[in-house]
Amino acid sequence: MKHIFTILLSIILLGTSPACALQQEAYAVMSPDGTTLTFYYDTKKASRKGTAYKINAKDSIPKWLKFNEYSNPKNPNFTTVVFDNSFKNARPLSCAYWFAGFSSLTKIEGISNLNTTNVTNMSWMFESCEKLTTLDVSKFNTSNVTNMSRMFYGCYELTNLDVRNFNTSKVTDMSGMFEYCERLTTLDVSKFNTSKVTNMSGMFNSCYALTNLDVSKFNTSKVTNMCSMFWHCEKLTTLDVSKFNTSNVTNMRNMFHGCKKLTTLDVSKFDTSNVTNMSGMFEHCESLTTLDVSKFNTSKVTDMGEMFLVCKNLTTLDVRNFDTSKVTYMRFMFEYCERLTTLDLSKFSTSNVTDMIRMFCDCKNLKTIYVGDGWNTSKVENSELMFSDCTNLVGEKGTTYNCKKTETDKSRAKIDGGKENPGYLTAKK
Repeated sequence: MKHIFTILLSIILLGTSPACALQQEAYAVMSPDGTTLTFYYDTKKASRKGTAYKINAKDSIPKWLKFNEYSNPKNPNFTTVVFDNSFKNARPLSCAYWFAGFSSLTKIEGISNLNTTNVTNMSWMFESCEKLTTLDVSKFNTSNVTNMSRMFYGCYELTNLDVRNFNTSKVTDMSGMFEYCERLTTLDVSKFNTSKVTNMSGMFNSCYALTNLDVSKFNTSKVTNMCSMFWHCEKLTTLDVSKFNTSNVTNMRNMFHGCKKLTTLDVSKFDTSNVTNMSGMFEHCESLTTLDVSKFNTSKVTDMGEMFLVCKNLTTLDVRNFDTSKVTYMRFMFEYCERLTTLDLSKFSTSNVTDMIRMFCDCKNLKTIYVGDGWNTSKVENSELMFSDCTNLVGEKGTTYNCKKTETDKSRAKIDGGKENPGYLTAKK
């Protein structure tokens, strides 16, 4: 009986002791006017003014976010984010989408109180924080992060971003990480460990103001997607990708598109044996005078549209060994390659090509196009302006360029047979 009494007394005492008080929890509170989001870690959630939200779990979306009709985060009312001093004791597992679409956010207070030691997901964390001019992530512990996709996407006004000490050893996705960071002039990613990254698509897309970018030590052995990786990095004059391991890459679409000031680009050792898409790969690389793609394995490529569009300073281009047997699109492929005088397409197999619109358009200095037995335009459905403004082009038997619309399409895309069967092409002897 005494034993039972002791147990009952213990239960009563426990029920009234501090141990049974409310446990601390991590949560965020939106202010009554909807402009401020404050993060806390305490027992006062019920007494806070405003709307309280639980911190999102590992891969879930925060409840404070709103989305537009296109399922994109759109939260223009928030202007301020605060990490209360109490939050330094919290250990969130995810920061994914926390401030996505906070397009009016101008201030983040107490970010040093955010402990990211256990965080595995930082994808979309600051996506479209369009008005942020400063952001201190220099002390972030990213040792457990696996996803950094679109982390700083659309941070248009940031002029400085210190990610030098990011531990990226576990990251697998860096797609769109710095996309549309339009005002960054420098970005030090030289120490990034990218050994586990599989997706780098759009990583530096539209970083218009970058004048220097060191990716020379990137380990890209597991990367499969490099689509638009350096799209419109318009102020870069040099870019060392010579040691990139591209053996697993399948998509190189628009990879260097719009790198207008690059004067050199060494892709001579690229393993392209698994690439299926090269459309727009070197489009608007306007300052390149040489480009060695002679060893490209293109046996799996289906799209070469716009591949060399507006490479207007190239004087030679060796594509003799291109395997084009699976290619269906060659639209705009060499358009505005104004300084080329000859093109040797003698090993091109074009039996599956359906689109040759403006393929050689505005190649004003092009005199000779060599083709071989594999040249076949029987499946080509679109060929308008294929040879438009190729004013110096001459076929094998002397047929010269004619500006009539009917004589700039695929009707002239054949080996020249003279007056009886005129064409603009020359057979490779």
